[in-house]
Amino acid sequence: MSSGTRASFLFILLAAAFTYGLIRLFSLQFASGDVYPELSSLRADPAGSKLLYDTLALTHGIKVTRNYLPLDSLEPTGAAVFLLASNPDTFDDEPYLKMLESLAGRGNRVVAAMDWQYHDAPGGGKELNNRWHVRFAVDPDKQHIHHLYFAEASGWQVVDQVTGKLLAVERTFGKGTVVLLSESEAFTNQSTAAMDRLNTVSAAIGSSSQVIFDEQHFGIAESGSVVGLARRFRLGGMFIGLAICAALFLWKSASAFPPPAPAAPVERLAGRTSLSGLLTLLHRNIPTRDLAAVCWREWLSTHRRDVTPERLRGVETVLRDRAAHPLEAMREIQTVLQAKGPL
Repeated sequence: MSSGTRASFLFILLAAAFTYGLIRLFSLQFASGDVYPELSSLRADPAGSKLLYDTLALTHGIKVTRNYLPLDSLEPTGAAVFLLASNPDTFDDEPYLKMLESLAGRGNRVVAAMDWQYHDAPGGGKELNNRWHVRFAVDPDKQHIHHLYFAEASGWQVVDQVTGKLLAVERTFGKGTVVLLSESEAFTNQSTAAMDRLNTVSAAIGSSSQVIFDEQHFGIAESGSVVGLARRFRLGGMFIGLAICAALFLWKSASAFPPPAPAAPVERLAGRTSLSGLLTLLHRNIPTRDLAAVCWREWLSTHRRDVTPERLRGVETVLRDRAAHPLEAMREIQTVLQAKGPL
């Protein structure tokens, strides 16, 4: 094996190993869900909530789904909608609070569990306090647990509290309820595996027989496509029919029905030039003896004024003497007409 061939083989081997490693890395990341945000039901590592999703899906009498569309487009009623790892600052927006109220008013149980980092100060919560009479508070002591809690929740029912800190509250809106939790740790895969906060999860679900894990607020949204719409509205049969019609149209355009009979072979005949055709006409209609005289009369019909009487008599003499030889006659006629001076 030459050095060039050996180098090429080594390069191909390294490229194949690199490609395999890259694919393997992405496969592991997607399998564990590291590419998804924390608390996402698509994430399988300790920071995700996929284990809770799969566990509820195996529970008899509970239907579990994921939502990738805006919350205001949710159609189900009587479901527990999980908004895990919610940013406390989003609750300082009046349209967002109205949307949650509308979602709960249709008979759903909206469960919003906060995810707050100690180094980030939560928003002022003016709209949250004015509309829902709820106010966040932060424990400045980093040694304590439950750093974020509710300092005020007027008109709300307390579901969970520790040493005076309100950790979970709920309130009725129309036919449904809104549940606010100051933490999301109870829904993580690590907590589900340890089974140390199942009471919090059970209280969040309540009596709902359907649980919806919202992924849209993580930024994991369904972009929408023709195929997705077809599946949603069950238009698969229509697309199959259109495909059959298109195939029949292409088949009809490509070949006639019934197939045409084979055409008979065309017999090709050798043609003749225009000169040979003219000679044939002359031979058939003008005798050889009269050919020079006919040519002279045709020429003379347009040039009579240019020929003197003496030259006319000379040409007539040539035609009488050379009638049997038209070519020689024409040459002598040309000599007579081009001669200088009187003949």
